[in-house]
Amino acid sequence: MRLIIIALLLVLALGSAKAMPLQGSDGSATVVLFSATRTPVADEDATSEILKVDVGFMGTENVTYQLIDANNNVYLPGRYKSLSSGKQLVYFLTPKDSLFKLINATPTGGKPIYINWWATPKGSNDRLILRYYGVTDWLINPDEQGIVVQVRVQNNGTQNLYVRPENFTLLDQWGWPYRPTLGFDPVVIGPQNASERLLLGFTGISLVSRPTSLAYDLGMQDQIIIDSDKDYVPLSDELVYGAAAASPSPAASQAAPAVQSAENQTEPAQEASAAVSENTSTKISSIKEKVAASKARLAATKAELDKKTPDSPSNGTSIASNSSSSSASA
Repeated sequence: MRLIIIALLLVLALGSAKAMPLQGSDGSATVVLFSATRTPVADEDATSEILKVDVGFMGTENVTYQLIDANNNVYLPGRYKSLSSGKQLVYFLTPKDSLFKLINATPTGGKPIYINWWATPKGSNDRLILRYYGVTDWLINPDEQGIVVQVRVQNNGTQNLYVRPENFTLLDQWGWPYRPTLGFDPVVIGPQNASERLLLGFTGISLVSRPTSLAYDLGMQDQIIIDSDKDYVPLSDELVYGAAAASPSPAASQAAPAVQSAENQTEPAQEASAAVSENTSTKISSIKEKVAASKARLAATKAELDKKTPDSPSNGTSIASNSSSSSASA
């Protein structure tokens, strides 16, 4: 059952979406990404959602952004919202359930800063692999808060796996457990197969609680606990740029993103096969040649980006033409 909480109020400091901050610098300006949260648009039949990125910067008057997904589609912001703290919220309209690998932050008068996106946290035991895709909706009222998160379960065993919302528990900073009150219908997952993305809704959460962990079969011997504070880490250069970037050379860190799918950041190997087949870097001997090949694969995309106005969403190569109105309605 597809779950959408309608009464949405944006919370600027998203506790349960907390992750390791990502940052980059061009030598004078520094850009920091604190968190990113997906929320639905008003239309339940919409195929897009709103991605809100909490950012801060120093050493520059302003920054423009370009977000790159697993398939090298580029999204430009539909809205910038300045906060009294000096930070910004940057809104992107993206297809539902997109995976991202890179954000290009360009300070005013400076050079582009490429920042690797967050990897999808995962945990596993002998029976299953659990992937956590983060917060997809949030509500708050004077008495309590409610949170919707998205997960995916892969059967890691040899027998059918029966998965119910009751398998999951949300834990706050004090370890207090919250059980799902809304969610998906129970599913049976065959051996070595995986579920679709599943939504879990937790309500009745205290306003002073900051959910920090999601557990599967809490208290059992093979429990899985994903810690939102520790398990959100940046994607490796190898996954973003291709095998060439395994070396921490300056050239690799400044190279344009390669055709390396972010699906394989934590997705099953079979989902990454398309990206692997496209990665021709194994045929090239030197690091410089590999980076050059990566740059060449995105030359056309970069040429388009150089011609676009970053704060004009209608110019995005993948963003929908109605992004301004949709983002503004958030």
